[in-house]
Amino acid sequence: MSPAQETAAHLESLAARLLTWGTRVAMALILVGVLGMIATGVDPITSSFPPFSLAAIPGQLASLQPVGFLWVGLIVLVGLPIGRVVVSGAGFLAAGDRRLALVSALVILVIAVSVIAALGLEG
Repeated sequence: MSPAQETAAHLESLAARLLTWGTRVAMALILVGVLGMIATGVDPITSSFPPFSLAAIPGQLASLQPVGFLWVGLIVLVGLPIGRVVVSGAGFLAAGDRRLALVSALVILVIAVSVIAALGLEG
C-alpha cells in the first residue's frame, strides 16, 4: 500500500469514527431532552419551544432544562457533516492533494455563506 493510500485509509477511518460517535452523542443528548420533557409533563411533539438562542443554551444546560439538551443534540447532529468535510480537507492537504483540499474548503465556504445569509434574512 502506498503512503497516499495509507493516508486515505486512515482519513476514512477517522471520518467514520467521527460520524459514528458524533451520531451516538447527538442521539443521547436528544434522548435526554425528550425524556426530560416527558418527565416534566411537556409533550415534545406538540409543545412550542423557545426560539433558538446560542447564548441561552449554556444556561439551559446548567439548569438542566430539557430544551437545552435538545438544542445541543441538534447542533451536534447538524455539525457532523461539516466536521467530516473539515477532517477530509485536512487529510487531503496532509496527503498533498491540493485539488480535493480546495474542494473541501469551498464546501465549507458555501456552508458559511449560507449560514450568514440565513442569519441576515432572519433579522
